[in-house]
Amino acid sequence: IDERPLTKSEIRQFCGLLFGRDAFDGVPDPSIDFPGFLKNIERIMKSSGKEQWNPIKKRVEPFINTAKLASIYGENACTIS
Repeated sequence: IDERPLTKSEIRQFCGLLFGRDAFDGVPDPSIDFPGFLKNIERIMKSSGKEQWNPIKKRVEPFINTAKLASIYGENACTIS
């Protein structure tokens, strides 16, 4: 995972493994509708109630930082080819 950034399709696959395939029924493809994908991730995380301990920040946080995802993969993200 730390060798290169995940593609949007790989992010979807990872989230499917993390939250279960049933939770991802109807979630838009992030390559086509990234804002819609993020909204659904937030909804799934909220409904699951699952959070994790962040030892760096010393607090409980959601599994996925959607703000960070948006900054990396969103429409305003900078990409260098």
